[in-house]
Amino acid sequence: MPTLVIRPVDPLDDADMDAFQEVYAAAERAEDPDTPLYSREDAVAMLSSRDGGYRWDGFGAFLGDTMVGESLVTGDSRADVRTARLWIWVDPHHARRGVGTQLVAHGEQQLRSWGRAVCQAQTRIGADRSGPNRRFAERLGYTLVNTEVERRLALPADPTLLERLAADAAPHHTAYDVRVVVGPVPPDLAPSYVALKNRLSLEAPSGELDVEAGQDTVAELAAQDRDLRASGRTRVGAYALDGSGEVVGYAVAAASADGADHVDQWGTLVHPAHRGHRLGMAVKCAQLRAIGERFPTKRLITTTNAETNRQMVAINEALGFEVREIVGDFQKQLTDPETPGHGADPR
Repeated sequence: MPTLVIRPVDPLDDADMDAFQEVYAAAERAEDPDTPLYSREDAVAMLSSRDGGYRWDGFGAFLGDTMVGESLVTGDSRADVRTARLWIWVDPHHARRGVGTQLVAHGEQQLRSWGRAVCQAQTRIGADRSGPNRRFAERLGYTLVNTEVERRLALPADPTLLERLAADAAPHHTAYDVRVVVGPVPPDLAPSYVALKNRLSLEAPSGELDVEAGQDTVAELAAQDRDLRASGRTRVGAYALDGSGEVVGYAVAAASADGADHVDQWGTLVHPAHRGHRLGMAVKCAQLRAIGERFPTKRLITTTNAETNRQMVAINEALGFEVREIVGDFQKQLTDPETPGHGADPR
């Protein structure tokens, strides 16, 4: 039997990327036949990106010429961060043969070479929170530190419901404007949007997950939007603006490429100083209305929130989002945080 070989995949190599997409799709559909998938174009754009403030490295696990598993190692490319993420997928026909275990070990070594001290991973864990993915993660030394719920809403959203919920919220934020933009974040909104977005990881409930503030810049946001366009997806944002025109709340999603039927909710956040005005409901309603108008063929939108995020969960439930998956955030300490070289530039 040939030896398993793990090597980088080349985003410009058709054979590599065809196999990368096939393994990913097969592994995802084995767990959820109806799961919305990222496209091959998404993977190419992501693995080719080097100027958006993040690094994405893809690896394939090969038996001979056949890719039987893959991993994605991703993290902020700045020098002073300690965490990064690892994702793995194994072709169902090659599951339970040690491929996943070898991919995890390889991915952890990549993160150590970046100078990262903490590896984080996310996976479905089942309604009882004790599914095989959890057992696999814990066997390899990972600890469940947060539980999230993926919810899905059929599109287009009910316009009567959106109108009613928006009208109920409107009297509470008369001092604010809501601006909808389909496409890149406009230059006049970019500085305050980036400043608020960089708070998301700190503001959203995340259990015991080791979180760090974002460090995106306006230039990196522009690069991210270029990558988004390259993948065939479109940003859909609703931005709550205070009297000075600063972004103090937002709901941002990405509509998948033509031919795909889903939208990913990326994030919703209201600045702590501006909460209590129902701006979260306002931007969500405005965003969903825009998605229905501009992307009438999309059939669903997905969003994931920590179980403890009561405010966001209440908004999503009012909008009709239904529970689909229970997702676990796992974490493993890779190195002593005081080890010299911790935080080295992964480039």
